[in-house]
Amino acid sequence: MNPFLEKSWEDVHATLLTYIRDALSPALPEDLTSKSEMRVSVIDQAEGVSHYRADIAILEDPVDSWKSGLAPVWSPETTDPATIVTAPVILHIDAPRERWIEIRSDSGTLVTVIELLSPTHKTHGRAAYQNKRRDYSDAGVNVVEIDLLRSGELTVDVEATGYGPLIAGKGEHYVVCVRRAARPMQREVYPIPLRERLPVIRVPLRVTDHDVTLDLQKLVNHCYSTGRYWKLDYQRPLYPPPAPGDQAWMSQLTGTATL
Repeated sequence: MNPFLEKSWEDVHATLLTYIRDALSPALPEDLTSKSEMRVSVIDQAEGVSHYRADIAILEDPVDSWKSGLAPVWSPETTDPATIVTAPVILHIDAPRERWIEIRSDSGTLVTVIELLSPTHKTHGRAAYQNKRRDYSDAGVNVVEIDLLRSGELTVDVEATGYGPLIAGKGEHYVVCVRRAARPMQREVYPIPLRERLPVIRVPLRVTDHDVTLDLQKLVNHCYSTGRYWKLDYQRPLYPPPAPGDQAWMSQLTGTATL
């Protein structure tokens, strides 16, 4: 894994999810479909996090803003500057967006969810994400969590296994965690040291289906190539700082004296 990709993670995240969806589609049974989903998270300091599905976003022209509950601006016909109401400039602020992959049957049944963790999942949005994951599990949905971020708190579903402290104690590790709905008391964990190849993971479907596989290294390499991430600033320090051995290894790869 290239840890410098975290510096452009929003772009990497969106692109990698698309490649995951494209890689899954040819291998799925005929009556299953993988789709990329998105919703908007609005964070309220008092009430917590609210979520809205962003299937279609319609931005109205400022002159029609009354349709959104805003009173129309009344401008009287006068040349007296004291009575002229100036129309405001309308600015739209982007709220945080969450993206993931869903595998559904033609009848609409949700079979598997693939979550590619973002910094929000591992920081201030961690509790909300874990609640969503619990809802999936309670509904009998397979959950695949892919964490390719060194920063943030350990978030994948390994708390009850006793394996969490081992991963947390190795900050250079990435991790994939798979929970099968048919085996709710088990977790399939792929620990990924920084210097090792990203694994080929098994994605569960229905109990009557064979697993499909995802070659994470192949997808990340494709993402690196199409995103031209060799243009990143490889002199900028990483956070958290890499272990001394990893730092020397990365310096050799990037041709830099220090990181």
